[in-house]
This record gives sequence, structure tokens and C-alpha cells, in this order.
Amino acid sequence: MQKPIDPELENKIKEELESTNKSHVDIGLEYNISSGVISKIKRKYSIQRPVAPRIITKIKSIDPTDEKILKLERKVISLKDERNNLKRAYEAAQRKNGIFQALAEEIKSVVTPIEPLPTAPKIRYSGKRIQESLVMHLSDEHATDVVLPHQVGGLENYNFQVALKRAETYVDSVIKFTQRILKPYEFETLYILANGDHNSGEIHNAVDNSEYRNIFRNCLATAQMQALMIRDLAPYFKFIKVIYTPGNHGRKTNKKDYYGPRDNWDYLIAETAFAYCRDLVNVEFLIPDSFSINLEIEGHGFHVAHGDDIKSWAGIPWYGIERKTRRLSALNCSSDKRVDYFCFGHFHNAAMQAALRGETIINGAWVATSPYVYNSLSTFTEPTQLIHGVHKDFGVSWRLHVKLRTANEAAGPTRYNVILAK
Repeated sequence: MQKPIDPELENKIKEELESTNKSHVDIGLEYNISSGVISKIKRKYSIQRPVAPRIITKIKSIDPTDEKILKLERKVISLKDERNNLKRAYEAAQRKNGIFQALAEEIKSVVTPIEPLPTAPKIRYSGKRIQESLVMHLSDEHATDVVLPHQVGGLENYNFQVALKRAETYVDSVIKFTQRILKPYEFETLYILANGDHNSGEIHNAVDNSEYRNIFRNCLATAQMQALMIRDLAPYFKFIKVIYTPGNHGRKTNKKDYYGPRDNWDYLIAETAFAYCRDLVNVEFLIPDSFSINLEIEGHGFHVAHGDDIKSWAGIPWYGIERKTRRLSALNCSSDKRVDYFCFGHFHNAAMQAALRGETIINGAWVATSPYVYNSLSTFTEPTQLIHGVHKDFGVSWRLHVKLRTANEAAGPTRYNVILAK
């Protein structure tokens, strides 16, 4: 048994342990003591961290009938129910929209982008040019519809080849008017408001009376037509912004599903046109997951939607339009961005109407009439599409309803050639 260490020696070893970096073996040899004893001395004088005392609090008993407790429990249950409802709605929307999104992704992988055209020569003008943005409305083409003359009293003869020719006419008119006639104007940015009903979808037995009698081929052909139009316009503008909102003909449900704006064939057309145009470096696509969108053009607010929500009275939509725009104006008062112009399609009748704080702009249609319209409503409208300028100080400064029909359109297009794989 080892003898107790002299307290004086133990203090010396302690001091040496604190003041030097010698090993336990070296110190033990110095004082003729084993290294194990040195380790014990070190442990004896090492500083131990204090352990926090364990505090035990006594929880007061809870009264389950207390009004505050009951109120909190009701709130928790309400929040859980709201979370579950939102989760179910989100999952349902994902299932619906997932079909079209999957189709769009597949199309992107197989579509070959169209080649850009050379930049157009700049306009020569000696004076100071007026800076504006150009807005081009593109809606209600019903591009793949087939309307035979004998079905509508000879007022219309429409098919996809005629739609392609009218697309050429529209583009040529836009280029001629903005680049030659309006030489004092310089349009840096072109906004294309593509707000729905690009073909007639599946409702009202539209597929059986369409060009390809196949909804997928109808959509691919329509998207390719729009892509060719955008390609031809791209050389004349520094920036092109294409904004798509869906119409009512492309919906997949019997009635409009306000939670499924992308459950719509117009969405597939938009994504396919984007796939064709992805090599056009100055073209930007905006395809929102909504039925409407607010834009700012030259500092002025534009509300863009198809317009199928507007109710008519006795076949006249003007009161419904006024009511709709008045309510939209009131809603937008809650934000800092003022809406000055409301842009719609749907009615197949181009028009302008004063709104509460601005103006309502209604685009025309590509097809003059159809068997349904001719026999049920007895109406006919000249096929037109609208373009207008937007000035930063004056808003919409000028406007032009471009007439689409030409004398030789039955012969078909001269340069637009849509090719679909068999």
C-alpha cells in the first residue's frame, strides 16, 4: 500500500502541473513517484463545472370548462380544418393541372424551335420620334373551326388554311402600320395580349367540326400558327412580351372551374407556342396560373381577361361590362396600382366603352359567324383584331381595328406552313 504523499510535495506537484507542459511520467521521475499518482493529484485539483440544480415546478390543475381554454381549442380546431381544406384543394388542383403540365413538358422535349429571322433595318426619320409601347390583341381565333358557306348564308368560309392567311394579314398589317405609316413613332416593346379561345376546345361538339378532328392536333397547329406570327414580329421590336390568359372554350369541365385556370386547352397552346419560340431571345412569355392578370404598360394599369364572366342582359353585354369594370376598379383601390384599362375578348364584337376611371377595350374575333351564331343569334361581325399605342403621359393614344379578311384568302397562306407529325 502506497504511503500518503507529503502535503508540501503534493502542492509542489500541483503547481508544476499548472505551470508546465511536462508529462505525468516526467514529473513522476523527477519526484520519484508513479505517473498514476500524478494523475490522481491532477484529478483532485481539476475544476468541475457546477451542475444546475433541477427545478421542478408544480403545474396548476387546468379547468377544462374555462372559457379561455375553450376559445383556444376552438381556434386550433378551426385552423386545422382550414389547413386540411386548403391541402385538399391544392391536391385536387395538382391532379387537374398535372395532366396539362405533363403534356406541356412532353411537348417541350419533342418540339423543334423555329429559327429566328434577321433583325429588320431601322426606320430612317429625321425628326424626333415619339416613344410608345405597342399593344397587340390576339384572341378568339377559333383557328381550327370549320365553317362552310352554305351553313351560314354565304357570310363566312372558314378553316385552318383561312386562319393561317388571316394570321399573315394581321402580322403584315401590324408591321406596315407601325414601321411605315407611323414613322414618327418608335415602339421599343410589343405586348401581345393573348386572352383565350384560340381554338374551340372540346365543348359543344367542337372537335367533330374542327380541322383535324383531334384536340391535340388542333392545339399543336394553333400554337405553331401563333409561333410563326411571333417569329415574324420579333425582328421589328427590341422586346416582345406575350401574356396568355385562358378563355371559356378551352375548359375541360362543363362549367368554369375557378380553381383550375390551367385545366384548359388554351394553357397547352400557350406552353407549346413558348416551346416553339424559345430560341427567340427578345421574346418573353408570361403564362399565369389565373384567369386574369394586371399589367403595367408605360406606367398605366391594364386588367386582362377573356371576359366570359360578364353577364349579358337581353343579349346586350354593355351593362354587364360596366358593372364588372366598376367592381374591378373598387377592388383595385385597395392596392397602390391603379387600373386604367380593362381588356376583354369573348364577345366577337370589337368595341370601346368608357369605364369608371379609364376605358374598356373589347377585341374582335377571327371568324365572322358560325352555324350556331348564325342560326341562334342571327349575328355577323367583321373579323378584326385590335392594336393600339400606349404613351407614358397620355395612356392609349391611337387605336386601329385591323381587318383580317382578304379577297384571295380562300387560296390559303403564302408563307405560313404548319406541319404536324403523323
